[in-house]
Amino acid sequence: LELSCSPLPSPNGPRWLVTVFDVSERRAQAEQLAQARDAFEQRVVERTRDLAASNTRLSAEVEERTRAERELRETRDELIQTAKLAVLGELAAGINHELNQPLAAIRAYAENASAFLARAQTSQVESNLRQITELTQRMGEISAQLRQFSRKSGDRLEAIDLTTSLDYALRLLHARCEALGVILIREASPKLARVRAEPVRLEQVLVNLLGNALDALADMPPERTEPPSIQLNLHEQAGSAGNQVVLEVHDNGPGLEPSQLVRVFEPFYTQRADGQGLGLGLSISARIVADLGGTLEAHPSPLGGALFRLTLPALSMPSLAMPSQTPMPPTANHSQEPS
Repeated sequence: LELSCSPLPSPNGPRWLVTVFDVSERRAQAEQLAQARDAFEQRVVERTRDLAASNTRLSAEVEERTRAERELRETRDELIQTAKLAVLGELAAGINHELNQPLAAIRAYAENASAFLARAQTSQVESNLRQITELTQRMGEISAQLRQFSRKSGDRLEAIDLTTSLDYALRLLHARCEALGVILIREASPKLARVRAEPVRLEQVLVNLLGNALDALADMPPERTEPPSIQLNLHEQAGSAGNQVVLEVHDNGPGLEPSQLVRVFEPFYTQRADGQGLGLGLSISARIVADLGGTLEAHPSPLGGALFRLTLPALSMPSLAMPSQTPMPPTANHSQEPS
């Protein structure tokens, strides 16, 4: 009970006002409210502890995911580099041939220069030395191509002229084309077919596509009468998301079966004999092209062999500087001559 007592003035003399309240229900409600408050505070504490634990687990999972993605990216880069070095191994014989020719010529010019010098024919000596200088420059260009192709790729995208990159890839494969007697057919292409890409990886894709075409031509039966040929079509076309640069690589080799067209971009899938390839070239090429926002497709070619179509978003921003690349000698359009 709650008792209150207070004086009450009255004309009949002093009086007292006494009030008695039953506060049991109010006390019970206050106790229930206190219990509810304590329970709520306890739930807040437990919830905060659970959230802290969840946040700790989430942070650990995010860190683990970040580490896994970093390791995956590093592994993919190493795999790309491994595939590139495998291609360089296949090119070694042709590069060795290209280096041996100028080396033999340099030796002959040097021996002749010694003989002319002994005869005091200085004009002939000077001519031979000029020839030696030109040959050493040619050898330097060949070794520079190998260094550029073998170096690790970066992540910075640049404005690339696909025509220049294609010329570079053809120069790397020149010895193989010459050994197989391949006829190279290049259709008219735009003066500038610019795309945004990482130069080394784009060149790796082109070398893989051309190298696969050469592999197919090398497997042609000897009784086949028509000469091995590769046709290159480079053009721009309008797409739903803007202009696109399209490169088609045709060959007149044995071609691909429908079952092979489905699996040709799968990792470690290859039709070559054991020990002659990793089966990673097209898979890695497709991944590189996808990272650049493009597509890589395989189809039957009208020439009778395989067609690989590379499509990349066209870049039409003249303010972007073009990267420096190894210059290529001029080639005539619509030419049909052994590469």
